[in-house]
Amino acid sequence: MIEFQDLSKIYHSGDNPVKALDGINLKINKGEIYGVIGFSGAGKSSLIRCVNFLERPTSGKVIVDGHDLTSLSTKEIRDVKKNIGMIFQHFNLLNSKTVFANVAMPLTLAKVPKDKIRQRVSELLEFVGLADKADFYPDQLSGGQKQRIGIARALATQPSILLCDEATSALDPQTTNSILQLLKKINQDYNITILMITHEMSVIRQICDRVAVMEAGKIIEEGTVFDVFSSPETETAKNFVSTVMHDELPDSIKKALEEHDGLQKVYKINFKGNSTGQPLLSELAKKFDIHFNVLFGNITELQGVPFGNLVVEFQGKQNEIQRALAYIKEKEISVKEVISHAS
Repeated sequence: MIEFQDLSKIYHSGDNPVKALDGINLKINKGEIYGVIGFSGAGKSSLIRCVNFLERPTSGKVIVDGHDLTSLSTKEIRDVKKNIGMIFQHFNLLNSKTVFANVAMPLTLAKVPKDKIRQRVSELLEFVGLADKADFYPDQLSGGQKQRIGIARALATQPSILLCDEATSALDPQTTNSILQLLKKINQDYNITILMITHEMSVIRQICDRVAVMEAGKIIEEGTVFDVFSSPETETAKNFVSTVMHDELPDSIKKALEEHDGLQKVYKINFKGNSTGQPLLSELAKKFDIHFNVLFGNITELQGVPFGNLVVEFQGKQNEIQRALAYIKEKEISVKEVISHAS
């Protein structure tokens, strides 16, 4: 559906060229919700704007629906872009026009007959829950309502691809949740492929199927949302995941452990899927001569699969602790040492 091949984008500002995209290779499948996350300046916006040629790549290919946009004429690019809708961070609505006129704009520009425009716009306003706001102006709407109008406008030409450029970053958490649910409904009801860029990992977690992590114009990590959240490989991915998973040991507990007398080892145990329901600690206490203290833990759901972790202090002889660790690993449960302290 969307594929980037060795994509690069260089901006020239005086004598200092800036490489915003550096050899991007990425494939987004038809019908999926794909998220791209990264800090400010990572190249996210440049990447998404290359899909609809708001930015022309310096080199490489952008393939949309089998068409390499870099090899097409201006007219051919316009034809492909008719199949691509875009939602913007700050809505990009015309304050001088009514809600109806804003949604109708792509159809008006395409010279669609007025009766068909009225029918399509009415359907879309009903779909986004704003049928009673057709004669309002953008300044009379809340931020969430404005974004719903932006979404309706993006859907006007019945695209198969929807680009979301930080579509929720200007919204409060409750409104963000409602917009994400609307995007998920669009994806499911119309089988529209959604590519969204964001700096909010909670957005990725809530609706995306797969995610790519960007840094300095490169893709540094990519995979399913479950894989990236449960086992992030890069420091950048770990930092993003920590903002929503909250799986780090609080400093107060770390300090208390450092002041604790005796030999202690602290481990993080990750549970996935069926393993979240296992009475693991109870089994360990019965089978091995060790004591344990649960310091921290949580459980959540990623793409419908339970995922959680416990941070546990084990106390006992070293050989018993090692036997317990081996038992955990035999059950294919991830465990790693996070603190080892002797006093």
